[in-house]
Amino acid sequence: MDDLIVGLDIGTTKVCAVIGELQSGNTINVLGVGHASSGDGVKKGAIVDIERTTQAIIDAVEEAEKSADVVIDNVYVGIAGAHICSMNSQGIVAIKGNNQEITSEDIDRAVENAKTAISIPPHQDIIHILPREFVVDEQKDINNPLGMIGGRLEAQVHIVTGAITAMQNIMKCCEMAKLKVDDVVLQQYASSMAVLSDDEKKLGVVLVDIGGGTTDLIIFQNGHVIHSHSIDVGGRLVTNDIAVGLKTSTVAAEDLKINSGVACADLVDSQMQIDVPVAGGERIKQYPQGYLAEIIEPRMEEIFFEVKAQIEKHVSLDVIPAGVVLTGGSSLMTGCPELAEEILGLPVRRGMPVNITGLKEQVRNPKFSTALGLIRYGAQNYRTPTREKGAFSGIVDRIQSVLKKFFTD
Repeated sequence: MDDLIVGLDIGTTKVCAVIGELQSGNTINVLGVGHASSGDGVKKGAIVDIERTTQAIIDAVEEAEKSADVVIDNVYVGIAGAHICSMNSQGIVAIKGNNQEITSEDIDRAVENAKTAISIPPHQDIIHILPREFVVDEQKDINNPLGMIGGRLEAQVHIVTGAITAMQNIMKCCEMAKLKVDDVVLQQYASSMAVLSDDEKKLGVVLVDIGGGTTDLIIFQNGHVIHSHSIDVGGRLVTNDIAVGLKTSTVAAEDLKINSGVACADLVDSQMQIDVPVAGGERIKQYPQGYLAEIIEPRMEEIFFEVKAQIEKHVSLDVIPAGVVLTGGSSLMTGCPELAEEILGLPVRRGMPVNITGLKEQVRNPKFSTALGLIRYGAQNYRTPTREKGAFSGIVDRIQSVLKKFFTD
């Protein structure tokens, strides 16, 4: 079925595969869902064990295929990690021709100049070039300059790069799982396509995706990306803190975080006790829930203070009226939005995937935001050239695909 699109989220704690199709009204019809533990194959968003990660991909995809009753060959894959870098750039060109009408070739030249205006380390390659705005003869805030008359065109763009080896490892794991990668997409950018509304993006909003290995954020203003960043702290460290603090196993600590964890100690039920399995034995020890919250809260504060620093570094808090949207598995902890709101001084909500049909009850959870966003991305950039292993020469085609989407918004 050529119209099916698969989103593959290779995370630090889990691999999620979602099979779907885009219907009218930008609605995703979910046909298949699968997930598997990453084991120790992924750390802080980067693949560190090819065989384990490949097996997790196979397990997740086979489960999704079984529920959808299809066999898939192509996937859109998310990428995150400390190796991700982003920067804003601009490119300027003089408009050729007697009538000085701006053509698609002029736009391509301006975007290409923006790309060459920055220095990209040899170990990095471009993942995205996302248009922010165009300026024609000092007239700003232009979304689509095609056909306009002018002598000078400026393209302002947001460029995202990642380690070539990280992308090659993703390609290799997918290849070993007998899958072709249609595109590699920044995880928080994909997540934003699943949980943010166009109105929020136009007003000004920050998406914060709290994953297992990293916390990834992306800032939108006037409908476009102005900053993206990856913080080297995620939910896995919260789990480790619980395991050490309560002297229990990481498996038990993860269960405690999910089922009893409270990110804001002020919201704890002072009467509530939690049962904690003692590491290495069958004995159960009881602790007040407040003790668990006192372990969790400092790590979550660390995350949100770093998020605040990133926001303030790139934009005034006054121009983010739509506030902050939390997604990712760790955002499900009780008190997470309240703690974030207290630290950031902005309205905060928990983001759930929207406009979903089919197996919607299985995926209406922040942990599926990236996989669902990848499907939406894939539908809007449908069947762009697949990157060959070790080669990333399709960037111009991918830029043009993004520009096409940019102009239709």
